[in-house]
Amino acid sequence: MKLRSQPVLIVSPPGRLRDVLQAMVRAVPQIADTVQADDGPAALQMLAERPLALVLLDADLPAGEAWTLWPQIKARWPQTHVIILVNNNGQRQIVGRCDADALLTKGFTVTALTETVASLLPSA
Repeated sequence: MKLRSQPVLIVSPPGRLRDVLQAMVRAVPQIADTVQADDGPAALQMLAERPLALVLLDADLPAGEAWTLWPQIKARWPQTHVIILVNNNGQRQIVGRCDADALLTKGFTVTALTETVASLLPSA
């Protein structure tokens, strides 16, 4: 899958975090564009229409939705990498038990995002 032709999916409610993520992702060389989903059902619909190389998943989706969405994505699209964005050690422990592709603690730098993406995706 050639990444430059694939957008990256950001799954996060509308707001500041999603806006900042979109701006940060533009600085990552392997990523050409982004699409956004407000919640799990919207994300699954987007992935069904067009499988993507990478999903950035906000662990703070309402009703704990991130914890059920991540396994669904990996089961249906195993080639899609998921980076889960967490707030605290409790969420980090949950992600660790889920065998996630990667996680970042919110407040991460563009460098941390770039390095994480580079570890998961080939250079364009």
